[in-house]
Amino acid sequence: MRRPFPLIFSLVCAALAVAFPGGRLHGQVFTHFEARHTHSIGLTPDGLKLLALNTPDARLSVFDISNPGNLEPVLVAEIPVGLEPVAVRARTNDEVWVVSEVGDSVAVVSLSQRVVIDTLRVPDEPADVVFAQGKAFVSCARNNLVRVFNAITRQELAPIPLGGLVPQALAVDAAGTKVYAAFLHSGNLTTILPGGPTGPAPAQPPPSNIALPVPPRTALIVAANDPRIDFIVLDRDVAEINPITQVVTRYLGGAGTNLFDVAVQPGTGDVWVANTEALNLIRFEPVLRGHFADHRLTRLEQVSGTPTVYDLNPGVDYLTLPNPAAQATALTQPTALAFAPSGTEVWVAAFGSDRIAKVATATGAVLGRVDLRSTGEDSRQMRGPRALALHAGLQRLYVLNKLANTISIIGTATGTLLMEVPAGSFNPTPAAIREGRGFLFDSRLSGNGTAACATCHLDADRDGLAWDLGNPGGDMVVVMGQNLSAHDPTPRARNIHPMKGPMVTQSLRGMPNGAPFHWRGDRPTLQSFNGTFANLMGGSQLSTADIDALAAYLLTLRNHPNPNLQPDGTLPASFAGGNPANGRDLFNFHLNHCAVCHEGPKGTNNNIDSRQEVGSTQPLKNPPLGTVYQRLFFTPQTGQTTITGFGLLHDGIGFQLPTVHPYVLDTLATAAEFADVMAYVLCFDTGTAPTVGDSRSITLFNAADAAASFARHEAQSIAGASDLVVRGMIAGQRRSFLFDPLSQRYLPDAAGEPSLTRAGLLALLGANDALTLLGTPPGEGGRFGGDRDGNGVPDYDEPKPALDITKSGEDVRLLWPAPSSGWLLESATTLDGVWQPVTQPRSSFSGSLLLEQPIGGDTVRFYHLRRTW
Repeated sequence: MRRPFPLIFSLVCAALAVAFPGGRLHGQVFTHFEARHTHSIGLTPDGLKLLALNTPDARLSVFDISNPGNLEPVLVAEIPVGLEPVAVRARTNDEVWVVSEVGDSVAVVSLSQRVVIDTLRVPDEPADVVFAQGKAFVSCARNNLVRVFNAITRQELAPIPLGGLVPQALAVDAAGTKVYAAFLHSGNLTTILPGGPTGPAPAQPPPSNIALPVPPRTALIVAANDPRIDFIVLDRDVAEINPITQVVTRYLGGAGTNLFDVAVQPGTGDVWVANTEALNLIRFEPVLRGHFADHRLTRLEQVSGTPTVYDLNPGVDYLTLPNPAAQATALTQPTALAFAPSGTEVWVAAFGSDRIAKVATATGAVLGRVDLRSTGEDSRQMRGPRALALHAGLQRLYVLNKLANTISIIGTATGTLLMEVPAGSFNPTPAAIREGRGFLFDSRLSGNGTAACATCHLDADRDGLAWDLGNPGGDMVVVMGQNLSAHDPTPRARNIHPMKGPMVTQSLRGMPNGAPFHWRGDRPTLQSFNGTFANLMGGSQLSTADIDALAAYLLTLRNHPNPNLQPDGTLPASFAGGNPANGRDLFNFHLNHCAVCHEGPKGTNNNIDSRQEVGSTQPLKNPPLGTVYQRLFFTPQTGQTTITGFGLLHDGIGFQLPTVHPYVLDTLATAAEFADVMAYVLCFDTGTAPTVGDSRSITLFNAADAAASFARHEAQSIAGASDLVVRGMIAGQRRSFLFDPLSQRYLPDAAGEPSLTRAGLLALLGANDALTLLGTPPGEGGRFGGDRDGNGVPDYDEPKPALDITKSGEDVRLLWPAPSSGWLLESATTLDGVWQPVTQPRSSFSGSLLLEQPIGGDTVRFYHLRRTW
């Protein structure tokens, strides 16, 4: 006899929409840094969980993939982590480490508790983490080192300095005896030969446009082994580290110019690098049109280190533009590698072309391609595949799409796209960014599909190189400038020659209020760059709507905090052998004239200076100073070595601060004064406070030690430099609190609950609770600490959606909102039992999810919905 219909229940709760005091809960503020993803998707060691970063929402998404019959991953948790997370690695089936690029930290996450249990501080712009010999290794890009921790105790060990530029992706060999670090700005053994009237660089060739005057004398990009170069440019692409001794055992070269990922081939132990090779030795824009970089895989033989290069686009006729056949198959900017267990095949994410490729490791031949973009979709729908996780048992390749913030699932047996799901239940990225972002990264906009703006402007930043994109057949341009160092505000014509000589790639971050643009100010607006799509990339100019969308996106990009400032944003007492505070006074002292041109918060007045004012052979715009600290590694002294071939000035010359170029009326006198000004420039404010991204995890056992962190963040929130949120788990419930600078109390994410003092907030902590203090950009505290989706309903009060349960014949029919709602269906056999995610295959029904299960004998089962976030 069948028992009566089982008891099944669902809870539905309602909430009133309320706003936090001061309106800080509402608003659609979104600060954008264009994080450099490395390994932003992964698997737990048992293969039962898929881990993906929802970077714009600063969360780790956890998916259950334990049911092989269910193709769609089941979103079971969304755990808040640091700002701009870029890498995730599972140390165990429960402990996961997440690297935050802007937060300069690593969050240690417990999957079972669904919370950050510890936050480790690391140097500037960490990029990746791997585990070997019981240790955790974290690459720290801007400081050129690897930070090491005991992986169990999380005690900090001695760091490993690296002799390469911007270490990013990491890998470990199968035995755990070698750690590899790939350098993003490894360079290609090119450097700069000084020009000008006295420099060794020869005069430029005559222009092909006979109406042009004689071009200016400029520097010249040359190979590092040019006999006129008297210093040594190192070719260091990958560092090999002994994880036991924590020393670099050797550097491997010949891999490429910009290295995006590194992986060790199963079986052989060979090191593979996904990279681009810049062709910046080739001179002039018309010659480079449609082909200024090669997109490659490089295999470094394990014993000898001998490189073997595989071009991902062999046979492309670069002289044919447009080239539809090449556009349809090109693979550009390879950013991720995933080896099959046999080692005979490797999957490659081609970020710039929206494709995934399968490559034979024996020959480098492309065996197949998977297009992630549907027919008819354009740059606005670009996915941007950035990281890969291969599940050999399920025969599925999971692809984290950075631009779309989605996960594509590829069947490895058939090489076909099976489905695409969101990387989390909510994507806060505004439409202005989504609409314009793809135009920067999409290589399909070029004439042959192999080039994009981001081929050089990596993640909207720099490639560490100089390029000569002059045009001998171009025309003169007139821009206006003032002779401000002589205190003459009269606008004067500056004649700009199209044969401009070498110019180092500039960052696209921090450009608001930066017009006119380019090193010579010859682009009055961002829309003025539209010609590049045709003249350099060999494609067609964008429509007005499209170039406007690109410009709007670019103006959202922001610089990282300057790590050389104090945590509260003030100048340190000393830095780099100088006194920054005294240097600031000297910098601003009228007779020294530094601030006459490099004035204001960005360190520039955007003036086009005359060539005499800056010791150049052509007029130049004075650049902002916020990122000078990132570009200090050119050391071209005779007989010495340098890890980059290019320096601080527009043409790559210059390495001695603060007077990188000569200028008028310099009255700085002593070496100490020069050192002080240099120290100030290296601490120049970027416009983003050091508290933005700064985080600290707090438990009942270390709460007493958090007073200084709270005080610093509260003071910065009161000053308007950053917002302060506290979020985590209290009594098994996810909670968040926003610091209100007016009342100086913490506002909970629930209506009707009183605000709390700091002491009252910490008093909530129980033995199994954890909170993380986080500084956010000004105006963003509301979405991180109270109203995630900006709908005016506090997060804790978001109503639970209805779970519709009916009997359908011999089945139970369950209907609930799609996973984008952020609610998970769970079941248990008793009300006080263990609730487990329901992972059976389900189908879509009118925008909801539908699941039908057999009632089954004497089984009694209960169902409810749990919030994932």
